[in-house]
Amino acid sequence: MVAGGVCALNIVPEETWLNHQQRLALLCLSMTIQCSISIPIATFLHGGRAAPSLPPAASPQLSRGNPGTSRDAPAPICRYWKSGHCSRKPCRFLHGDPAAPAARKKRNNTWVNTSSQIPSPSPTTTNAAVPSVPPPPTTNRHAEQGRQVPPPPKRHAEQEEQAPPPPKRGCRAQEQEEEPGGGGGAWCAGEGIRGVARLEGHAKAITGVAVPEGSGTLFSGSLDGTVRAWDCGTGKCVHVAPAHEDEVGRLIAMGPWVLVGVRGAVKALHTGSGKELQLRLPAGVQITTLLAEDDERLFAGAEDGAIYIWRLDREHQRFDEVAALTGHEGHAVASLAQGKGALYSGSADGGIKVWDLETRRCILSFAGHVSRITALLCWDRFLLSSSDDGTVKVWRSKPDHGDDDLELEVHYTHKEEGQRVVSMDGTHDANKKPVLLVARGDGVVRVYDLPSFKRRGQIRCDGEVTAMSLRTPGMVFTGNESGEIRVAKWAPAGGAAAEAQA
Repeated sequence: MVAGGVCALNIVPEETWLNHQQRLALLCLSMTIQCSISIPIATFLHGGRAAPSLPPAASPQLSRGNPGTSRDAPAPICRYWKSGHCSRKPCRFLHGDPAAPAARKKRNNTWVNTSSQIPSPSPTTTNAAVPSVPPPPTTNRHAEQGRQVPPPPKRHAEQEEQAPPPPKRGCRAQEQEEEPGGGGGAWCAGEGIRGVARLEGHAKAITGVAVPEGSGTLFSGSLDGTVRAWDCGTGKCVHVAPAHEDEVGRLIAMGPWVLVGVRGAVKALHTGSGKELQLRLPAGVQITTLLAEDDERLFAGAEDGAIYIWRLDREHQRFDEVAALTGHEGHAVASLAQGKGALYSGSADGGIKVWDLETRRCILSFAGHVSRITALLCWDRFLLSSSDDGTVKVWRSKPDHGDDDLELEVHYTHKEEGQRVVSMDGTHDANKKPVLLVARGDGVVRVYDLPSFKRRGQIRCDGEVTAMSLRTPGMVFTGNESGEIRVAKWAPAGGAAAEAQA
């Protein structure tokens, strides 16, 4: 034992000594040990067992369970390794300089739907990385002889890094590479979605696309004043009808009916019987939006700020006028959405109103955005709104409001940086997962998973999107300002990618 500042070795039986090399190594090790530490030799050699763990350096260390412990604090360095005499395998201390703490990942502002079955991510504790023991240095014969060591030849990867970058390809090819997943062609890319067709024929912007129930025909309306019928099997235009002398404001489908909003009226065509109706409006009123969610009531928003309501009489194949809602004070009604017993309307001034469908009274009015509301969508317990200000907001009822006192608050805000949001709609993909499509001012429709808002694909259009329809199961229809319609299709995850579209 160590006594009086002089190192002494414990005498152990001779049969515990293994060989001459171990005795020399043990002697060198014991001479370097500080005088304040006692290390019995028998613990190293007795029975050939591994050495026990040694205590760390004298500086105090925080325990892992202590709340004050920093996750970024490096582990202590083995001082016996530093002196070249550590024989523990493995050693619980570092054999090398501690690695720099990894940069902490900024927490993602992800909207998590509390009513869904998707669990929210939980933070995990990461330990400091322990570097491996460096290998012994190799002998360089050039250095031993005193000659200058020539630099090693450059590897192929290093030569590529210093080479000038290749010329950039077209935007469509770049977007195809940047998108996650793999399918769809140059204008449609992403996980579970692929491009199917591009339909050309309209001379001006598309204002509506729809496939009536039980029909194999796609109908489209345009600002060129025409309604076109397209064969869903061949993609060819089979009929062109002038809808109005001016322009088609909106076009949707309601069961087997095709509804076309024009100035001063809503025209209705039953695709089964061929019956045509005309729902009158005040003279000169232009339809700006149409909604038929429950196949029972038809809502029409107009540029004068009014909302007109009709009820469908299926037995007599007619639409009965119900009421006209006023309250947007002359601002055009830009979007409509229907929830449980309520109608939501967004106007050009950024305001949102909630109407009780039983009493037909406005029960809530608030400023949703700073500019025009472009779309409203009811999903689960939430109301989603998009705007020209480049945001999509998720609204929910305040938890402390009473049954008769409705009040909404912003639950999450998604931003499309540097772009307007011109439209928005939601549906389910081929795997029955909810997805949200957000059309931007640059002609790109981005596809997001709900409720995480994780980006999973996009559809690139030739100009700003002016109409979008997801009501046909498994299909996505977009129409743009150039008069072109693009058709995409949902495909099961893991399916083969579609062929590139021209």
